[in-house]
Amino acid sequence: MNITLESVRKVLREAFGFESFIAGFIKSVTPDEKCQTAGITKDGHLVYNPAFVNGYIYSQEDIFTLVFHEILHPMFGHFIYRCGPLENIAADAVINAIVTRLYARESNDGYLFTKYYSDTGIQGLLRPKSRMYESRFEKLYNTLFNRNCVFHHSLSTGEVIQTLKILVDIDQASSVVLIGSHGNGDDTGINGAASDLDFPQETAAKIAEDIGKSLADMTRSNTAGKDPFLKNLLMEALKTHLSMKKALLQKFVTDRKLDKFKSVHQDRRISTSPIPIHPSKRDMILLAAGIYPLRYRNLTRHTRPKNKGLAVYLDVSGSVNDHLPQILGILSKLKSEITTIYQFSNAVVETSFKSLLKGHISTTYGTDFDCIAKSIIEKTYDRAVIITDGVASMKANLKEELKSRKVKTLTVLFGSYTDRSIVFGEFGDVMELDEVCV
Repeated sequence: MNITLESVRKVLREAFGFESFIAGFIKSVTPDEKCQTAGITKDGHLVYNPAFVNGYIYSQEDIFTLVFHEILHPMFGHFIYRCGPLENIAADAVINAIVTRLYARESNDGYLFTKYYSDTGIQGLLRPKSRMYESRFEKLYNTLFNRNCVFHHSLSTGEVIQTLKILVDIDQASSVVLIGSHGNGDDTGINGAASDLDFPQETAAKIAEDIGKSLADMTRSNTAGKDPFLKNLLMEALKTHLSMKKALLQKFVTDRKLDKFKSVHQDRRISTSPIPIHPSKRDMILLAAGIYPLRYRNLTRHTRPKNKGLAVYLDVSGSVNDHLPQILGILSKLKSEITTIYQFSNAVVETSFKSLLKGHISTTYGTDFDCIAKSIIEKTYDRAVIITDGVASMKANLKEELKSRKVKTLTVLFGSYTDRSIVFGEFGDVMELDEVCV
């Protein structure tokens, strides 16, 4: 079956709606024998190996499976810290399970994966209907693909990677030829560096919105009810492509910290002209008295951007480890505006944003809000943003000091802890993470 731009857009429109961004995102479809299987660039150009397509792509469901698999790779990109063989297999195992189980009708139960991969060993983790009984992969496989198994916990992509590092030899993983693009670091072109697989922020956000709507439709029709683990895993990945509302953050910028967070200011200027364009009060009085000035003093307003700072305090205590990938993914969209960020546990550590996004975490594993209060007081901040699970307290004298300084804060909560106390509610708005994202 030939793959054309028309056939690709057709299956995507049927899956996500005629007006969906995903369908229009694909700009071209081109055969390329240098490409091992297939891949999509960050600009929406799909290339494929003709031999691979002739051997495995038989139907519209196969086209959907191939293209959607490729689209999901950048959506999960935040969870893959390096592009080694084990990391790539783990990511593909999660993505293939999502395509197979959540989009069963569109993918014909992941039939492309069934045709392409063998049903035993490590390849069996990449397809449905594998023979994993009494193998070392059985429990992991059942978590991903077995609808009949009920589990009391879920796995993140990172945990799948760690599991594979225990179960699989690196040489065994390197021998698997995977469907699609993977940033192996030593290739070029479509299968090249990981940066070539990352969608631009705006593109990723629009794709995330389309996929999120399809998941909401599944929930309403109860077709995803049997797979809450995979649905939640996909939703967590989509959230990393959201960004915090900049209009909301604008209210909490401070002159005490200099970043590149743009704040628009208006200047009043006086200019003169023989015509009353924006006459001043003085000129209006003269005109009312019947006196016509030779030159009018016009009041004009000019807007200009001014660099301000955002004092962001990020909770890195032991209880937030599971949430950090999502939070860092959201914060990464602000990397061009914010130079440094404050990590806090029982102490505050100022870290460059680039260092933080590389995973450099400084924590004591405990947590308290006293260290934030002391930092705000020491640096004389009038505003701050605190991102936390809310499980901590603050001494009364520090609270009073912040109140006397009229400090305003935005507290962004994540997690669903029942025992958290919202200390900073006394100093400003308290919102859930989902509420402050777009």
